[in-house]
Amino acid sequence: MKGKDLFREILGIQVHEAKDGYAKLSLKIAKKHTNALGAAHGGAIFALADCAFAEASNYGEKVAVAVQVSINFLKPAFEGDTLTAEAVRVSDGKTLGLYHVTISKPNKKIAFFSGLAFKT
Repeated sequence: MKGKDLFREILGIQVHEAKDGYAKLSLKIAKKHTNALGAAHGGAIFALADCAFAEASNYGEKVAVAVQVSINFLKPAFEGDTLTAEAVRVSDGKTLGLYHVTISKPNKKIAFFSGLAFKT
């Protein structure tokens, strides 16, 4: 991906693999990532998914921007959990690409994210 994602670095999100149409990232949930109820904040989970979407859709010199995204939260995560986001391109058109991101912790799906990217 072109440039440096400072927000990703601030959150502590790690990139494990990135290639055209695919990315795998992780985030270890720390106290700073939790909400008032002690669970992982939805914004932290969303940010992990969005970063995976960005890595998969902006591989190499490609530039793409999100035009629509959605997330469904399935299960909670807590401090100490390591979440993995796996982004996969589902459809690749001339100007639009559709990506699905699965966020999980060992043996549990946490959330599903869908993103539509416009290729510039």
